[in-house]
Amino acid sequence: MKIRTWNRAVSLLVAVAYLAGCASLQNVPLGQSVIHPEVAVGESVVVTTKTGEKKSFTVTAVENEALVGTNSRVPYSEMARLDVKRGGMTPGKKGLMIGAAVLGVIAVAAAAGGGGGGSGGGY
Repeated sequence: MKIRTWNRAVSLLVAVAYLAGCASLQNVPLGQSVIHPEVAVGESVVVTTKTGEKKSFTVTAVENEALVGTNSRVPYSEMARLDVKRGGMTPGKKGLMIGAAVLGVIAVAAAAGGGGGGSGGGY
């Protein structure tokens, strides 16, 4: 296979891996007008408390007065800032994208390799 083809194949895999893993922290408004922040069970959060402490955890419960994680419970009244990781792909979609990229690389490699040379068909 030519180097140019390999460069295209590797570029495709890198692009898919990057897109599959893109997630960003989004600030969720807090305040007296917000009764419950818009956070769902299963989302990953970074909470900054009013004392400046940062706590990162996956939400296991959204209570009336606090967010709860495996080893964390932070009351809304103690939160100065709340960020939620959003925009990434679910593991199933990520697997499908990566699988499709791998099949694409195989197809490109097969097309670039040309037909198989026979041994001449002699007797």
